[in-house]
Amino acid sequence: MGNLLGGQNLRVEYPDKLLLDDVTVGVSAGDRIGIVGRNGDGKSTLLRVLFGTQQPHSGLVTRRNGLRVALLGQED
Repeated sequence: MGNLLGGQNLRVEYPDKLLLDDVTVGVSAGDRIGIVGRNGDGKSTLLRVLFGTQQPHSGLVTRRNGLRVALLGQED
């Protein structure tokens, strides 16, 4: 049936660090996902890119029409 939310060849970089390099991911209906990594490895950045609150430097994000997403931030 295809992904509800996905990213293809995502790249996010800053002057001092490459966070995402050629990342491809898809989330289908009913999926439960976990993203694991060290602090500063790009977990939150990946979610912000997929949810549309941050733009990748390159790559493509797709969302199924009518999909509503929400992201709970880490800040208090």
